[in-house]
Amino acid sequence: MRTVGPFRRVLVGFDGSPDAAEALGVAAAVVARDGGHVVALCVVPQALPAEGDGQDGETAGLRREAEALFGELARGHRLDSAVRMSVQVVYCDHESPGQVVTAYAEEHGFDILVLGRHGDGARRKSRLGRVADRAAQACSVPVLLLSAR
Repeated sequence: MRTVGPFRRVLVGFDGSPDAAEALGVAAAVVARDGGHVVALCVVPQALPAEGDGQDGETAGLRREAEALFGELARGHRLDSAVRMSVQVVYCDHESPGQVVTAYAEEHGFDILVLGRHGDGARRKSRLGRVADRAAQACSVPVLLLSAR
C-alpha cells in the first residue's frame, strides 16, 4: 500500500455551498496533520468593484463566509499555529470557473485540490458539477471530490 501525502498546500474551490464548506473542513483536517496552508479560492465573474472596498457584494460576501468558516474550523479542530488559512478571489472573464481553478492549482504549486462535487442535475453524463467535472478530467494536481450529502 502506498501512502499519499503529506499535503501541506491545499487549494479548496469555495462558492459558499454546503459541499464547498465540507471541502474546506476536510482540507483543514488534512493540513492539521502535518501543518501547512489551506487556500479557499473564490472564482467569480468579472464585475465592477463596489465603491470603497474594491469588491462587489458577491465577492465580499464569499470572502466573509470563507473567513467565518475558517474561524469555526480553527476553533473546532483546535488548529495550531502551523496551519495557515487564507482566502483568494479570482475573477474569470472568458474562462470557465473550472478552467480557472485547475490553472490556479497547477500554477501555484498546490499539493492537492479539494472540491465539492455538487451538480445541478442538468448534465446527464456526469453527477459532478461543472467545476468538479473539469478538474477531475484536466488537472495535473491530485483532486479530492467531496459531497456534504
